[in-house]
Amino acid sequence: MKKSLGFTLIELMITIAIVAILIGIGVPSYQNTVQQSRIDDAKKLINSALSYAKNTAIAHNRPLYMTVSGNTLTLATSTAVPLAQATVVNKTTVTTDSTSILSFTASGTPRITFRANGTIGAGNTLRYCTGDSGIDIAVGINGDPVSTAASC
Repeated sequence: MKKSLGFTLIELMITIAIVAILIGIGVPSYQNTVQQSRIDDAKKLINSALSYAKNTAIAHNRPLYMTVSGNTLTLATSTAVPLAQATVVNKTTVTTDSTSILSFTASGTPRITFRANGTIGAGNTLRYCTGDSGIDIAVGINGDPVSTAASC
C-alpha cells in the first residue's frame, strides 16, 4: 500500500473556507482600529498645538490668535487678513487621511485668542472628523483642552 504525500481536495477547500471566514471577521475590526488610531494621532497633534499656543503667549507676554484653515491650525500674532500680514508663529497640519476635516464647531468668531496670561476670552470647540467618527476638543477659558468622542 502506498502512503499518501499530500492533501485531498476536500482538506484544501475546508482550509481555504476557514481562512476566508477569519479574514472576513478581522477586516472590519482592523478598519476600526486604523480609524481610532487616526483620531488619537489628531488628538495628540491638536492638544500639542493648543499647549504650544498657551505657553508661547505666556512666554512672550502677548496675545496670540489660532485659526483653522483647511486642516491646518495657524498660530499668529494678529488676525490680519490676509494672514501673510501677520507674523505666523506656528502651523500644525492635522491630516491623517484624505477624508479628515478639522473645524470650529461654534459659529461666530472662528479663532481662539490666547491672552498674554495663557487664558482665552471665551471657550471654543474644535472638531476633528475622519469617516463617521471623530472628537470634539473643548478649549476652556484657562486654555486647557478637554476631548470627547463625536459622531460626524
